This record gives sequence, C-alpha cells and structure tokens, in this order.
Amino acid sequence: MRHTETMEDVLRYIDEHISRGLTAEELARVSGYSFYHFCHLFAIDMGLSVGAYLRRRRLELAAGEILQGGSITEISTKSGFETPSGFSKAFRRHYGMAPTEYKSKKGEIDVMTPEIKYVEGFSAVGYCLAPPEGEFDVLDASAYWLGKDFSSVSRADYAKLTYPGYAEIGAWMHPDQVAGEFYYFFGPQVKEKSFIPDGMVPLDIPSAEYAVFLVPRGASVEEVGANVRKTWKYIFSEWFDQSEYQFDSAKIDFEYYLGEDAFIYVPVVKK
Repeated sequence: MRHTETMEDVLRYIDEHISRGLTAEELARVSGYSFYHFCHLFAIDMGLSVGAYLRRRRLELAAGEILQGGSITEISTKSGFETPSGFSKAFRRHYGMAPTEYKSKKGEIDVMTPEIKYVEGFSAVGYCLAPPEGEFDVLDASAYWLGKDFSSVSRADYAKLTYPGYAEIGAWMHPDQVAGEFYYFFGPQVKEKSFIPDGMVPLDIPSAEYAVFLVPRGASVEEVGANVRKTWKYIFSEWFDQSEYQFDSAKIDFEYYLGEDAFIYVPVVKK
C-alpha cells in the first residue's frame, strides 16, 4: 500500500475511534510501520506530533457537535476528556473562547470566503525561530513572530532586503525530512537573494494555486495575532471540510503581512 493511502487509513481510524484513548503505539500498529518510523512520518505529513494531532482532532469534532446543540458534558466525555472542565480549558486554548461562547462568536471567522488564485514562486530572507519546548500545535503557534527578539540583524541590513510595498512572510518549516527540526521562518519577500545578513536564511516559495484568506484586522498587534490563529484553525477545522479543495502538502503554506493587512496562503488542489 502506498504511503499516502496508509496515512489516510490512519486518519480514518482516528476519527472512528476518537472517543477512546488512542495512542501513537496503536496507530503505528494500524499503519504497519515501526513506532519510531510512524511518528516521524506522521510529523512530516501533518506538521505536528501524533499527540498534538489527536488533541486538535478531538476538539474539531467536538466543535461540530457543539454547533448541532449537543450537551457540553456529553461531548467532553465522547471526545475523550476526563472532565468537562478539562475539556473547556482545552477548547478555550484552541479556539480562544469557551464552548458556550463558540456558536455565537465563531461567525466572525467562518463567513470568510478565500480568493483562489495561482501565485508565481518567489523568495524571502528571514530569521529561523526555534519552536517552543515540548509538543506543540503549529496552529496554536501561528503568528509566532509576536514578541520575538529580532535585534540580531541591524535595521540597516534589514532595510537592504526590502523595497517599497514589500510584504513579510511567516511560515513553519521542516528543513530536513530525515533529521531536521521544525522552525518558524519570518522575514521580508525579496527581489533577489544576493544579500543575506548573518543570522538570516533564504526561503524559496514554489509556484502554486492558493486559497488566500484575508485575516480580520485587530485593534492591536496582539489582536492581529489572535485573529491569525483563529483563521488558521477555521481553515483546517471547517473550510477544507466544506470546500471542493484539499490541502496540497507538497507546497508551502504561509502568513503574508502587507501593511496593515494580514493574509493566509494555503496551497490547494481540487478534491
């Protein structure tokens, strides 16, 4: 069986058994891979660890049931959480609001309609930011540039990279599918890569068809970051399920900051 089909079977198995305590060991047995090989391939394919994916998927499925009027207590148990309070805490951390608030407030995000367009490849030069310690979900860690120290590169050198109307790119990257670690790239789109300051690296974004989402503006930088995270979560927990597209994992998804506007570019192919 091809690798893609194997992973699809694993994801289907997860959804069918999400209400009980699934483990990475069990999923490795389902896949037929060794435990280490399965965990490594899963992280590459999904962009997060098995444990982080299971937590996210439980919350995504729970959110759908909440919208259908289900009992919070019953949903929390069905989703594999030991207590309703533990479920509510995890839900708030993931969606930025309590389960009881979700139905009334989520409309600010889910009415978003992306522009589908083809984008020619381009380059950027930016910082490599180390991920948080331990397991983490890339959706919770989007807009990861917030609060980071960029003083390692002088303003003069940074200015040499830019041009009028330039945008900045933010993206979680996995540089080496064999041994590399995730890192968050953040830096300006450039016209050429002839100058790369110490402490920065180049990134080539390949040509692709993208679903482009405009992030709601915020009254502060922190609110912009929160809206970026909500938009990412909406895309992967709701929009793909409702659309005629699927994620093109062979390409790069990224945040695009242009002036006061923020966009999320997600590579797509027709289902």
